[in-house]
Amino acid sequence: MIDVSNILLSSRAFKTAAITDAFHNLLIHSANNDPSITVIVNSVKEGKMHPKIIELQQRLKQLGFNNVALLDVLHDDLSILNQTSLVILNGGYQFYLLHCLKKSGAFNLLKERIKDGMPVYGISAGALVLGSDINMYQYLYPEDNWFADTDLSAIGATKIRIYPHFDQHIQLDPQLANKLRHWEIVKNQTITRLTNQEALLIENDRVIKL
Repeated sequence: MIDVSNILLSSRAFKTAAITDAFHNLLIHSANNDPSITVIVNSVKEGKMHPKIIELQQRLKQLGFNNVALLDVLHDDLSILNQTSLVILNGGYQFYLLHCLKKSGAFNLLKERIKDGMPVYGISAGALVLGSDINMYQYLYPEDNWFADTDLSAIGATKIRIYPHFDQHIQLDPQLANKLRHWEIVKNQTITRLTNQEALLIENDRVIKL
């Protein structure tokens, strides 16, 4: 497990003012007056042209960040990860994202940068791969594991386990609460349920729910 203190996890990007403020605070100690942000895309078909990716890039520029790069880990030069001030792991499919990070070699690069103190913002699936593993999602949604990957260990930037979009997903599956509770009991784990409006900010040993 990486000992890291600059992590933001949310269901949706910049959904509230508190989340936006927390993101700004991740970069407050950056030595660069114009910090660079790298967004790792997580789209099966559209890649960097996915409307949500474009919207996120535009939102970052509206927030005053001009040095924003989009990174497709399977096709782009990964050396950008060695220089960037902050990485955003975007939402999408958690199995696909984890598979691509490992296949490309970005997985280990990210682990090292985060270990060295680089702040990171995980959104939805991006937040999940910052945890210890995504085994719970294999239990809940095995059909999403298209590559039939068996090693579901994740980056390990935090021990905290989350379930994003809980308020939305429980409307689609009324049994979701029971399934999560069953997992918690059997695995002796605690799952933090995040609504679409909520986030977790991890600062040193403090975990702040936003």
